[in-house]
Amino acid sequence: MHLSTRFIRHGIIATSLLALAACVPPNEHALKIGGPPLVEGETVSSLRAMQSRRFDTLETQRLIEASTATLQDLGFNIQTTSTEFGVISGAKDRDAIEAAQVAGQVALVILAAIGGNSHQMIYDESQQINVSLVVNQTNETSSVVRVMFDRHITNNQGQLWKAEIITDLEIYQQFFDKLSASVFLEANEI
Repeated sequence: MHLSTRFIRHGIIATSLLALAACVPPNEHALKIGGPPLVEGETVSSLRAMQSRRFDTLETQRLIEASTATLQDLGFNIQTTSTEFGVISGAKDRDAIEAAQVAGQVALVILAAIGGNSHQMIYDESQQINVSLVVNQTNETSSVVRVMFDRHITNNQGQLWKAEIITDLEIYQQFFDKLSASVFLEANEI
């Protein structure tokens, strides 16, 4: 292939890729404040509302103890606890393999082989789910607990390739339901 033809070809490919990249709208809100990327229809306030609950019982230290016990019951290994600052962090490791994703990769390998090419299978293999929890005392009789879950997914090649905030309302609701039960038991010394 002639040098100028190869140069023109690479130029066309580079121009096409730049044009495609320009078509993807950035998350304007995240660019302005550096916040988490949000799904369409979400706001930072709705995310914060999902992650937070007010508790009108217990002092902060006992609320932190109840939160720690709840997170441990959910399988988290607690890494940091500061009752002085009202902070807890922890993590748990889970399998991330999904049969449909692996089946799709197998299909791509077969199609590539039929076409005389090769395809390296890449799929989610493991994930670390992280939790950060903060307790803020709002007045003498109540505190707000805010919990944030995120996950880091590693592929079958051992590479971290996805990191995302978990925004599934059901997960947060499950946590707060268990925490409410724990707070009730703690408050009534059961």
